[in-house]
Amino acid sequence: MDVQTTRKQLFANQLKVLKRNFSATDTASFLPIYLQALMVGEKISFNLYLKVSTNEQEGITFLPFLEAEEVLETSWVEILERLGIDRFYFRRRDLELALAYLNNHLLLFDLQRGNPPKEKFLVIVEHLNFSLYRAFNSPQMGSHINLAKNQVERLVQMLQRDIQSLKLVWELLYRNYSLYNHSLNVCLLGIALMLFMHNSRQESLILGVACLFHDIGLTRVPEDLLYQSEPLEEDDWETMKKHPLVGYQMLKECDVLPSEVLQLVQEHHENADGSGYPQGLPLSKQHPWTRIVRLVDEFDSLTGHRPGKKSIAPFAALKSLQKQAGMPVQNFDLRTMNNFIRFLAIP
Repeated sequence: MDVQTTRKQLFANQLKVLKRNFSATDTASFLPIYLQALMVGEKISFNLYLKVSTNEQEGITFLPFLEAEEVLETSWVEILERLGIDRFYFRRRDLELALAYLNNHLLLFDLQRGNPPKEKFLVIVEHLNFSLYRAFNSPQMGSHINLAKNQVERLVQMLQRDIQSLKLVWELLYRNYSLYNHSLNVCLLGIALMLFMHNSRQESLILGVACLFHDIGLTRVPEDLLYQSEPLEEDDWETMKKHPLVGYQMLKECDVLPSEVLQLVQEHHENADGSGYPQGLPLSKQHPWTRIVRLVDEFDSLTGHRPGKKSIAPFAALKSLQKQAGMPVQNFDLRTMNNFIRFLAIP
């Protein structure tokens, strides 16, 4: 189907566009990009697709909506928003084109005066998401990790402006699970909580980078385990529990990150009472910020949409975390929990 036919059928409401992406194996050749991250009225530099149901045993296909060098029309965006379509897809092979396009979008924002709009935050987060995807999937991770680190620093600078900027974090979080979306969410929440607690820009950067790469060890776990909806067998669970140490070793080999980042990656599943993994460290032997990474990681895991797992509302997630901060098992320490509750209550 060509782009004209796709648009005609879409605008006539004749297509069943799928609006949630779990980024599992069915979309391995395509990556999602949010509509709000695109430049309306400007040419696109890569082809954009819609994810559509074929009504054949729950099959899906990707139909072309916009070809490279076509202009994204304002009227089309209005229709897409009215239909509740918030994302397109592009072929994975066009990742570098997408990154360059988003970089140009950021340059346009930089020419504007005044405080950055919410749209700029969204474009930075989307750019960082794709930068993370590239770093996780590249045999030469070092240079890509540095580029992602630079984007995290940019994000810290923007979020540090005022308390209203911190509130934007809740609007920027990805609601659909993928390894990359989850890592971005944990990064955003971690940075915001650090700044809320009046930590410095450099300290917030270190924690943000650790959060961004906290689950990089999962790239060495078979994908069928990563997205499995049923409880894991004991052997598979033991494999999963090794990912913090695997991530630590992967990042250590790159030799581009400070030791604090490596320590936080290795410790992000350690519990306040020493019952965590992979080392079972007592609280006194953990990095002080390990408690923050552990908390925001679990919060996003509870509130995100995952295959075979129902998400829960933030308030219910908070109640669950509070229970885990009590006796007899203390996954989280009360000081970090109380700071997180105060952060959630920003008016």
